[in-house]
Amino acid sequence: MKHLVIDITAHGFGHIAQTAAVLNALDCTATRLTIRSSAAEQVLRERIRPPFTLIHHQQDAGMLMHDALRVDATASMQWYENFHATYAARKAQAARELEQLQPDLLFANVPYLSLDAAGEASIPAVALCSLNWGDVFHAYCGHLPGAGRIREEILYAYAQATCFLQPTPSMPMHPTLHTQPIAPIAALGIPQQAVLWEKTALPEHTRFVLVALGGLGMDYPLANWPHLPGVVWIFPDAALTQQRADFIPTSVLGLDYVDLLASCDVVITKTGYGTQTEAVVNQVPALCISRPGWPEEPNLPRWHQQQGEVLFSDWRTIQTGAFAQQILALLEMPWGKPLVFPTGASEAAALLERMNE
Repeated sequence: MKHLVIDITAHGFGHIAQTAAVLNALDCTATRLTIRSSAAEQVLRERIRPPFTLIHHQQDAGMLMHDALRVDATASMQWYENFHATYAARKAQAARELEQLQPDLLFANVPYLSLDAAGEASIPAVALCSLNWGDVFHAYCGHLPGAGRIREEILYAYAQATCFLQPTPSMPMHPTLHTQPIAPIAALGIPQQAVLWEKTALPEHTRFVLVALGGLGMDYPLANWPHLPGVVWIFPDAALTQQRADFIPTSVLGLDYVDLLASCDVVITKTGYGTQTEAVVNQVPALCISRPGWPEEPNLPRWHQQQGEVLFSDWRTIQTGAFAQQILALLEMPWGKPLVFPTGASEAAALLERMNE
C-alpha cells in the first residue's frame, strides 16, 4: 500500500478546503493517508472523507494576524527571523521526521519546510495552493532588513516540489516555482434551506445570511449590526458575544459548512480563496470585504466579479453597520453567470495518483 503524507498549514480554513477537495477526489483504495497539521481535528475530519492518521504538527505560521483581515507585519517578521536563524537545523530535523514516516509522496498546502525536507530526503513532492508564503511574506516584510535572504530560502524550498499546482484563480508567483495552473477547487454543497427554517422555527419567507470570515478570530461589531425584516444572520458560535433574535450560531443548524453555505441566500466573506470560490460554484451571492495589501487583491476579487454575483465593501463600513443596502441588493440579485465547474480537485487528484503509482 502506498503512503501519502499531507502537510496542511493552519492559517485559516482555505488551505484545508483546497486540500480536502483533492483528497476527497482521490482513489484511496491502495493508499493510506497521514495528515500533519496544527488545524483542529474536528475541522479536518468534517472536511476530509477518506480515513487518515493525524499528527499534530506545525511547520509554518503563514503570516501572524491581528485578526482575520489584518496582517501583523512586525510580529510576522520577528517569527520568520527566529525561524530562519536555525533553518538548516530545522530542515535536517524535518527531513529525519519525514524519512521516519516513509512516504511515497508528499503533498503540501503549503508549508515550505516540509517541501525543503522532501528535497533533502529525495522524496517526491507536490505543492498546491492559490498562494505561497514566500511571495506573501515579501509583500508585507520585503522592505525590512534581512527579508531578502529569508525569502530566497522560502522560494528555494518551494522549488523542491516537482510541481506547484495553482488552482484558478491564484496570485502571481515567483518564476522559479514549478507552477502548473489547474481549474478552480471548491466543494459543492447540498442546498437544504428547509432545514434552516425547521431548525430555527422561522417562517419560510425568512432569508439567511451567512457571516464567514474564515478560521481566524474576528471582533464583530454586533452592537451596530443592522436589523433587516425577514433576515437572519448566521455567525460562528464564538463570534456571538451578545444575543439577538436574528442572530443564529452555526452549531444550531447542524449542517456541514459547505451545505450551510449552499443553503443560505447571501454570504459575507473576505478576500480569500475558500469561501469566494465556494460561493461562486454554489451560486450564492456574496458581500466581500476587501483586504488592502493582501497579495490575492485584486486578482481574486476580479475573478469573483467575472464568475459570480458579488458586491464589495470594507471593514470600516461593516463596523458602522452601513452595509444593509448592499445585503438587500444581493438578496434580490438574480444569478446571471454560467455555472463554474470546480474540476481542479479531480485534476490534482489524478496527478497525485500518477506520481504515487
